[in-house]
Amino acid sequence: MTTQLPEGYSTRPALADDIAQLAVLDATYTRSVVGKALRNENEIRTEWKSPTFDPATDSQVVVFVEDEIIGWCEVYDQAPHTRISSRLRVSPASDRCVATRLIEWCIERARCGANQAAAGERVILTQAAFESDVAGTARLKAMGFKFCRCFLGMRIEMATPPLGAIWPDGILVRSMIPGQDDRAAVEAVRDAFRDHWGYVESSLEEDLEEWRQWIYEDEDFDTDLWFLAMDGDEIAGFCQCYPIAGDDPATGLVDELGVRPPWRRRGLATALLRHAFRAFYDRGVRNVELGVDAESPTGATDLYERAGMRVMWKNLVHELELRPGG
Repeated sequence: MTTQLPEGYSTRPALADDIAQLAVLDATYTRSVVGKALRNENEIRTEWKSPTFDPATDSQVVVFVEDEIIGWCEVYDQAPHTRISSRLRVSPASDRCVATRLIEWCIERARCGANQAAAGERVILTQAAFESDVAGTARLKAMGFKFCRCFLGMRIEMATPPLGAIWPDGILVRSMIPGQDDRAAVEAVRDAFRDHWGYVESSLEEDLEEWRQWIYEDEDFDTDLWFLAMDGDEIAGFCQCYPIAGDDPATGLVDELGVRPPWRRRGLATALLRHAFRAFYDRGVRNVELGVDAESPTGATDLYERAGMRVMWKNLVHELELRPGG
């Protein structure tokens, strides 16, 4: 049964003309639960250019009196369609039925994707709620979702120059070279995260197309801040950073940091993190943030804490089983 919205409310797919308003809604919501904006307008605009996302079929907004967007959700679904993710943003002042209606839409949309998964494969839909969003967590549980993972937002504020990187023997660091390193860098990212929670193997060509979208079409992306740790001609590890976190130009973002299995346990991740800290510091950026799986199999959370980072917020991922495995 579909939740009915109050008079004056309506639903429709999100439009390109909505992006500015969606960015405001996103920032308003995250400020209410974690105290800061986590995405900006450009990031949303770039996400929508993904070859696997179409706002006409993969998004929904709730509009009040035709012009005020008070709720918004997106579903991210790509082959092999076994792990479908979603995101929900609602105005803190909105009626609770708005969020419920949008979650129902996410489930319905995800079931369409589940029909494309191979027979016998388990299919789940994930959605997260920040720990401080008590109502959001309760709503997910009431709709059948179960908690499965916690992700942390961490931050360091550097009053003095950070410690220099100590590189393992044989490792040299350089920035990613667009056009030359694209395929090797994406292969390294896949290799580094293959044993992490939530990873689903997909087409290399599809991943490459997705990454090129961010590298070449995101006006905030700076390849000088994508550091590659090289062991000869091989990429041993990487640290991909953004010059701005959310809408805060005084804070940089470590978007992804990974070390491929053969080079782990040698201090390479710590060296990459320190290298990134120093790069930001030299640019005049004194604060750096990142997100991490609280149960990372590589012990990343402990590494970041030893480097001086502290937890800012917790994001609780919940999953709904759409189809059991064979």
